[in-house]
Amino acid sequence: MMNRRKRSCKNRRRALCALLGFALFVTGCLFGYGGNVRAMAQTDTEFAEQMQAAGFPASYAQSLAALHTVHPEWQFEPVITGLDWGTVIEMESRNGYNLVPKSGDDAKKSTAEGAYDWYTNTWTIYDGSSWVGASSDYIAYCMDPRNFLDEKSIFQFEKLSYSDTQTVSGVKAIIAGTFMEKKVTDTDGTKLDYAEAFLAIGEQTGVSPYHLASRVRQEQGKNGTSSLISGTYSGYEGYFNYFNVGASGVTSSLVIKNGLNYAKKAGWDSRYKALLGGAKLLAKNYISVGQDTLYFQKFNVVNHAALYSHQYMTNVTAAVTEGQKLGEGYTDKDQAFVFRIPVYENMPENACAFTVSGNPNNYLKSLTVEGCSLTPSFDGATDRYSVLVDAGVAAIEVSATPVVSTSKVSGTGTIPLTTGTNTIEISCISGTGSTRIYTLTVVRQEVVTGEPVSDSYRIGSKYVTGLTPGLKASAFLKNVSAEGASLKLVDAKGRENTGKLATGNRLEVYDANGVLAKSYEIVLYGDVNGDGDINVLDMIKVNRYILGLGKLSGCYLKAADANRDGDKEGGGVNVLDMIYINRHALGLTTIRQD
Repeated sequence: MMNRRKRSCKNRRRALCALLGFALFVTGCLFGYGGNVRAMAQTDTEFAEQMQAAGFPASYAQSLAALHTVHPEWQFEPVITGLDWGTVIEMESRNGYNLVPKSGDDAKKSTAEGAYDWYTNTWTIYDGSSWVGASSDYIAYCMDPRNFLDEKSIFQFEKLSYSDTQTVSGVKAIIAGTFMEKKVTDTDGTKLDYAEAFLAIGEQTGVSPYHLASRVRQEQGKNGTSSLISGTYSGYEGYFNYFNVGASGVTSSLVIKNGLNYAKKAGWDSRYKALLGGAKLLAKNYISVGQDTLYFQKFNVVNHAALYSHQYMTNVTAAVTEGQKLGEGYTDKDQAFVFRIPVYENMPENACAFTVSGNPNNYLKSLTVEGCSLTPSFDGATDRYSVLVDAGVAAIEVSATPVVSTSKVSGTGTIPLTTGTNTIEISCISGTGSTRIYTLTVVRQEVVTGEPVSDSYRIGSKYVTGLTPGLKASAFLKNVSAEGASLKLVDAKGRENTGKLATGNRLEVYDANGVLAKSYEIVLYGDVNGDGDINVLDMIKVNRYILGLGKLSGCYLKAADANRDGDKEGGGVNVLDMIYINRHALGLTTIRQD
């Protein structure tokens, strides 16, 4: 009966409006302006100026004026947040606060530290089994009201109070094609009509029934197959949670159990009670504290007691998608809707656009030069490397693979070399078009006027041995010379070493022009891990190598042969070397270095 009275009143209002329109037309004809009622209304320019005077920036005003032209009864209220736009985006971009589906476009996903692993192209799961962090650029797009000032999307800003203009037919339009379209038997045996239930609950709680219907559709999806509303989940039979209150966790089962545990404690042992209970929470916790639009429920920039938190949903697009569904419920959009639209300080001049797509990863998974070692060792985050080759090497073969197969790599293949320094750039272009350049400096040796010599140490064709543990770099260099060349001692990462020598250090020889001509690796027998000391850690490295659990090569493998029997039958790195290192560490004997 109540709905019929509403429709009757509405029909009478329309009839009166029609009569008034006819009267204005006749009056217009009599006075010579041909019934042009629009000529008496505000122009778009005048309305835009009015919006700016009310507090909307100019970048809002034109879109609002366009809406006003089509829907002159609509009211637009600026909500002056006083918040800096950059700070808002920074706070909302914290890991886990705004999420997107894992299956969605990679460009929309966060690549912030903790949210993404550049080396493996994997995102951190923050909710359920498929929700990952949203990128700050996409968050900015979703939060910028200027992107959504159109007839379809503006309803995320609608004030969500109950109105007697809302009808059962409007609710039915929202839930059409969903599991809520049909009646269902409740736990008390009664038939539950979702549309009528939302209307009654909305009137009781003061919350828009359209909002309630849209929210449940957003939370439960089109088919409504979640265990949260099945009433049959083991241990929680007969309990329901339509609004997913308290339903969070890193696994699907944990999400369900947490949500149903909340429902059980709240006494939601019927479908109707769950709908009513969720609506009461919305009214109390959100509507009454100023978060009275879908936008403010998603992005809390108005409730300063819990700023940037106390946000109903983590799905970054929830406000706009739910708002669109909310708007679809209105068969008559020429009502006096009130839209509360936020305004921020220091916003960009134009709306934040988001047009990129694809995977943003531009890291390399590997970079190799055939037959050569990179300095430092390859790491996808490091973009500068060096390689030293003999004078007889006229070309090198460079290979690289990206972390993500869709990324494009250039600059590899057979690269000819000139004597001296050669700079090679390898580019990795991501699916979004961002480029990362890896620079490879290849030094092709020249003939040096003098090889390094020393009366104190043994300098072979590749290694320097005969060093005393704890020897300082400065003392070492005083006892090495090379005619017509300069010398430098660097660590395994290519940084100049001014401390004590260690396995993996390199003696570098530079010609008269300052070009790196040759290098020799330092070997300190027993110092297997390259820290300059001989202790139990080195013994562990040798043990893991013997057991096949670890790898040793080059100068480190040579240093592991502590008893120096590699040239003998049955020699090489074995348990005897562990004993030598252990006795040295205990001070019982000393590993010979000469």
